[in-house]
Amino acid sequence: MSPDYCVEDYLTENAMITTGFDDGMKAGSLHALLEHIRGLRAIDFAAYKPGTIRRCLQLRLAATGMPDCASYHKYLSENPGEIDALIDSLTIKVSHFFRNPFVFEALHEFVLPGIIDAFKDDTLRIWCAGCATGEEPYSLAILLKEFIRKEAISPKVFIIGTDIDRQALKDAEKALYSADSLSEVKKGRLDRYFTFKDGLYSLSEEIRSMVTFAYHDVTDLSTPKEGVFSDYHLIFCRNVLIYFEQDACKNVLNSLSGFILKSGCLALGEAEAMPSEHMLDFEEALPKTKLFRRVK
Repeated sequence: MSPDYCVEDYLTENAMITTGFDDGMKAGSLHALLEHIRGLRAIDFAAYKPGTIRRCLQLRLAATGMPDCASYHKYLSENPGEIDALIDSLTIKVSHFFRNPFVFEALHEFVLPGIIDAFKDDTLRIWCAGCATGEEPYSLAILLKEFIRKEAISPKVFIIGTDIDRQALKDAEKALYSADSLSEVKKGRLDRYFTFKDGLYSLSEEIRSMVTFAYHDVTDLSTPKEGVFSDYHLIFCRNVLIYFEQDACKNVLNSLSGFILKSGCLALGEAEAMPSEHMLDFEEALPKTKLFRRVK
């Protein structure tokens, strides 16, 4: 999941909580429903902020005509296909290529050269957690391809994108995108790496082959098993943590920090912060980028 949080989201959440719009979301029935989801798909939505859960569930109650959470729980049990619609609602996906271009420029100019120089003989390992439909890991793959070509080097590269939305991962593997997803892509890159057909842009196999996609929940506090590795040179986890409760957020950050090698980097979203206790081990690679380099 790779969402963009906005003022409208915040106001909507708080309106539901303070005006009673979330009637029928009693704690007991909501907990039972979340446990049911965890049993079906091994996703722990209890780690998410209550306002976010209530807002998304209210949409499904309205769509299915259910009056309350308990009734919806019964409906979900009797209609297996609804679980996909519910998970799709809970995992908000808003992303595009090279989102926040300044971060990618900083990666290209300051971060990648240092990482590649520090780990010359190692496979360069990059993990994008909450990758949604693949725009972020593919952006990194394009950036790396251009850097490698420019520097005339040939490092081994492994990029993995993970998410809890299986349909989003299937879409990522197809690598077909609308023009809106490519609004930040420079024309040279668009011409080189994409082919326009039937109203969509298809990403080249040259870039697609650089990225592996896999199901993974960051609240598991582990690395994706498909990656084999337990240490990474660069981890992107942008605009994912803002949806978690404070304790869950802290646990995930503790976990991700431990998976980054010295001189490696962790990328967070604009609205996310590195806890002060971690700043003994990390420093911001460049101001206002939320790219944190491990120094210890």
